Amino acid sequence: MYRIALLCTFAVTASPTLAGDRPKDQETDRLMQVLRDEIAREDCLWRESLARLSNQTSDEQQKIAGLVAHFCSQKNRERIVQGATSEDLVRHEVAQYDQLWAQERAIAIGRQIRELRERRIP
Repeated sequence: MYRIALLCTFAVTASPTLAGDRPKDQETDRLMQVLRDEIAREDCLWRESLARLSNQTSDEQQKIAGLVAHFCSQKNRERIVQGATSEDLVRHEVAQYDQLWAQERAIAIGRQIRELRERRIP
């Protein structure tokens, strides 16, 4: 949730710059691509969680959430480790933390889906 709020804040503050007469710079283009990637990942997490997470045990949900997170975070992971060497542990560690965040987000989405389904049952 914090990431989405941060990205929305960025979008609001960057939009006047993008609408201005100044030419866009590479940093702005890169940040806008990061924003698009995060929105696409969130969409993928919801879509895949809806398709795969329903009435499994918590162990099964965690395994499935890990697969969903891996699948949906592939583009982000590639962007993070792009140009990193095998000795560049910081980038690889950031990619692992990003993967863990996506897995936790997939589990949370699964819980939300389950709660919504339970509310509909009379």
